[in-house]
Amino acid sequence: MTALVWLRSDLRAEWNSPLDYAIEHHSQVIALFCLTPEQWQNYHYAPCKINLIINRLALLKDELAERNVSLCIINTENFELAPQHIVDFCQQHQIASVYFNAEYEWDERVRDKKFKQLCDQHEIQVAKFHDTCVIKPDLILSQQNSPYKMFTPYFKVWLAELYRAFPFPTERTQAQSPKIKPQVIDLKPFMRTSEVEDWPATFEHMHQRLATFIAEKAPDYGHARDIPSVDGTSQISHLLSIGGLGAKQCVFALQQEYAEKLTEPQHGVHVWLKELAWRDFYRYVAFHFTHINKNYPFQKQYHYFKWETDQALFDAWTQGQTGYPIVDAAMRALKATGWMHNRLRMIVASFYCKHLLLPWRWAEDYFMSQLIDGDFASNNGGWQWSASVGTDAAPYFRIFNPTAQSERFDPQGEFIKRWVPELSKLSAKQIHQPSKFVDVQKMGYRLPIVDHASSVSRTKQQFKQFIELNQQ
Repeated sequence: MTALVWLRSDLRAEWNSPLDYAIEHHSQVIALFCLTPEQWQNYHYAPCKINLIINRLALLKDELAERNVSLCIINTENFELAPQHIVDFCQQHQIASVYFNAEYEWDERVRDKKFKQLCDQHEIQVAKFHDTCVIKPDLILSQQNSPYKMFTPYFKVWLAELYRAFPFPTERTQAQSPKIKPQVIDLKPFMRTSEVEDWPATFEHMHQRLATFIAEKAPDYGHARDIPSVDGTSQISHLLSIGGLGAKQCVFALQQEYAEKLTEPQHGVHVWLKELAWRDFYRYVAFHFTHINKNYPFQKQYHYFKWETDQALFDAWTQGQTGYPIVDAAMRALKATGWMHNRLRMIVASFYCKHLLLPWRWAEDYFMSQLIDGDFASNNGGWQWSASVGTDAAPYFRIFNPTAQSERFDPQGEFIKRWVPELSKLSAKQIHQPSKFVDVQKMGYRLPIVDHASSVSRTKQQFKQFIELNQQ
């Protein structure tokens, strides 16, 4: 019998459990991907991310063919229509078994429930696998059998579960022969106009990037990840977001190279492992606390917090015209490259939420519209953290000073000069707070749009009043 593997955010031909299972238990296997352009638009997907998906699909066809698996691509527009289209495809090709990797966000779970109901009606067997996370969300619960609300206790159990059942690759086998020829529709109409240069996503590139990072950069990751002018991060988040690489695959590669170093808290490889756990944790939160999928903050009382709605300030922030060089450099780099360094994400988010006091949901949507690694769970979790409304939220009174962050993590202004060229002739002392030393307007740069001290004071007061009011 022929089996169908429904590909979603797992665009790879190895480290893919439903694909491996289907090949082992069926003579013919077809892989199917549903293009959902309407859904991508609703999710604010960045054009560069859409192009990454399209480019990856074109390459995946040949990678699957090496395992005698045919790739078929259909356009279903959105999640609502996808289940019926797939059932129709199964009936057309006499497919009685469908395998796929779970996705844990709300819309995806609604889609999968509808699909399962349709399959039951047509006597199609469905099996769900769990390669989306390193550890399946329902395996980690407190002693009270409830989900964790904070990362630290979650991570302790996550590590224990990881070592209880460490991920290992399965043998790379092939199906007997393709049942049908690959059916790949013309993908060019689905590409989007983007100022961001296409990021490579070949099999060779993805695996070389992972291998190089683990061998050369992972040991120093704990320090290097905070320096934006240094290429010290993995820069594979975009590949994880579309599943070109799998999270379990990354953990296995770390373990093979460093073994016991994974458990040493100060070692760079443990710090990166912890970042993979954070990725799992935000999916875990989306799975267990479904209200965060519906535009509510994790801490529900903050749904009624009064944010400012100054469109001019929002526009200045998105355009990298705030008068704070490190913020502006980061935002300009985001627009030009589709990616932002993790330390910079925290700096610009803190500035946005705590200096401008603008709605975190606006920024969440904006980041999704720009990031090549846009991922709902991680993006939502990060913005709620920065706004002090999420899990493990930064306390409202701990607010990054963007100038101090700039001096600490870009001391010579190397990153700033790359992206804010109007300041390139300033000294290391001047560049972090240029309006204090020179007439920045004559240099084509703007004055700060808000004052640091007064903005921070206002934000603290507003949070304090809100908390006191809710405690009455």
